[in-house]
Amino acid sequence: MIAYRGRRPGARASGVTVFVNGLSNENFQLVRLADECVARGRCALEFDFRGHGCSENPRDYALVSAKAFAKDAWACVDEFCSRSGVERERDVDLVSYSYGTQVALEMIRCRPAVIRCHVSLLGTPERILDGLVGRRGADVVVSIAKRVVGLKATSAVVGASLRFAATFPRFVWALSRVLGYLKSSYAAFAPFFAHLSRLDAECWVHCVVDGHENGAMDVLKDANRTWYCGMIEGDCDFAAPRRVVRSWERYCDFFVILPGVAHDGLRSHGDEIAALVRDVFERAEASKASSSNM
Repeated sequence: MIAYRGRRPGARASGVTVFVNGLSNENFQLVRLADECVARGRCALEFDFRGHGCSENPRDYALVSAKAFAKDAWACVDEFCSRSGVERERDVDLVSYSYGTQVALEMIRCRPAVIRCHVSLLGTPERILDGLVGRRGADVVVSIAKRVVGLKATSAVVGASLRFAATFPRFVWALSRVLGYLKSSYAAFAPFFAHLSRLDAECWVHCVVDGHENGAMDVLKDANRTWYCGMIEGDCDFAAPRRVVRSWERYCDFFVILPGVAHDGLRSHGDEIAALVRDVFERAEASKASSSNM
């Protein structure tokens, strides 16, 4: 079972915006953007990955991947649209965060013709560990987890770490602040720590391996894409080295790196990011109108 919340603002709602969260999260960081979406007259759909939030744990961990999560997402969209009578042909927007960017790109791979716009927030379309431990370090970490320790044992270690973070959230938050991984207040980020007690460690490990080894850069690089692409990154984000982030700019219609923004930028710089997201949507709408008039 995949848990989702779909909202239709009225009988004349236009299109659907799907909010794709990141690894280790349920959707608390994207709720504000979803609320704004509904206020603008579009349907909003938020869902939890398997092993996260209110969704069930994976039945086969070997199948955990961004591709599988993308299929789950489309199943939620199809059910929501069928139940609410919403037309989605060529009018689906995607807003993704962190690892969710890989999932969103896999959603695009599945149904490129229905996508109008994708906005990636502090997203990582490739090699999600490089920013944390470097390219070679990331390869070594994944190799040890898979071939030396084993994913089951690695999951047990990760599970213990998650329980520690959920038990002592203020300590972990303070340490993360000192290390520069977080910029937001404890109150703003507390829901993240609350969710860790539910997070399925084995699912998390498989997601990290998938996000490191696979990625969806080919979808982003597609020169023939018809959807509008916006990326909003932070210059203090551990999830990707700045030189790598800069390499993504050439494939985007809209690209910005925000100064002083870490991976929790949706909480520490929410107003600024929300304004940029609105800007991207306006540009996407103008681009769509321009294409229709040609």
